[in-house]
Amino acid sequence: GRDHWGPSNAILLAGGGVHGGAVYGSSDRLGAYPASDPVTPGDLAATIFWRFGIDPATMMHDALGRPHRLAAGEPIKAIF
Repeated sequence: GRDHWGPSNAILLAGGGVHGGAVYGSSDRLGAYPASDPVTPGDLAATIFWRFGIDPATMMHDALGRPHRLAAGEPIKAIF
């Protein structure tokens, strides 16, 4: 919060086949910026949809008929 270390966050996932104790990605020595394997919110959404058997590239249409991809990211398959 409050713009402190905004580019670097952590999340805990459990169940659904996630390998227990797995660590994915890393931050710099200060924990301020991603150093390896950065993940976007779209990647997290794509991972959840993919794990439920829903193709994250599925196109949905809004009330005006405009197409939108279900999740703008790629599943993080390395954690399974």
